[in-house]
Amino acid sequence: MLRQPIRAICFDLDNTFWDIWPVIRKAEQAMYDFLAQRYPRVVAKLTIEAMRQAREDVEARFPHMKHDFTFLRKQVLREHAAECGYAECMVEEAFEVFIRARNKVELYDDVVPGLEALRSRYRLFTASNGNADLERIGLKHFFERTIAAREVGVPKPDRRIFEKVVEGTDLAMSEVIYVGDDPELDVAGARAAGMQPVWIDRAGTPWPTHLEPPPVVVRSLTELLQHL
Repeated sequence: MLRQPIRAICFDLDNTFWDIWPVIRKAEQAMYDFLAQRYPRVVAKLTIEAMRQAREDVEARFPHMKHDFTFLRKQVLREHAAECGYAECMVEEAFEVFIRARNKVELYDDVVPGLEALRSRYRLFTASNGNADLERIGLKHFFERTIAAREVGVPKPDRRIFEKVVEGTDLAMSEVIYVGDDPELDVAGARAAGMQPVWIDRAGTPWPTHLEPPPVVVRSLTELLQHL
């Protein structure tokens, strides 16, 4: 049960509004195909799987930048360019191909009608660890504010990213519900920060037994509307 009053709703993005992993794989393939055409020494040296491993290696070497997926992807491209004797311009060109494809998401069917209905009753926000661009996707107009971990300097579940959502507003944390798919990052993180968490479990996955269950579980924004 959610406590009243509820004045605002904050959403996660990846795996809440769309399925992210097929999108990431397509974006990585698009970037790889671009590199094959424009910077062939990179693909001659590295398979796409090796590039994914290099991305993980960069994250391990830059733990203080784990909140900034854009930095991590550009850094690995920067290293590939240097290794293969290409200029720095390769980084921005290849990343633009990736990020363009990364934002070609397929929204779940309930997202647009759900947001249309919710924005007439609540202030809407987003807070995400990812680097989705809501303007490119076509959802930006629904939200009063969109918070990205790379802008705050910390990722969820750090409470500061949730606090940034209401900074400068007249909202209390307890008046905001946070809707997300990840039990640790979204539900536990939002609860610890003082928001009311809602778990959106589109796949029907079991709740982790080591975490306190959320007050509300929904499969879609349609179900969220019914709870509200």
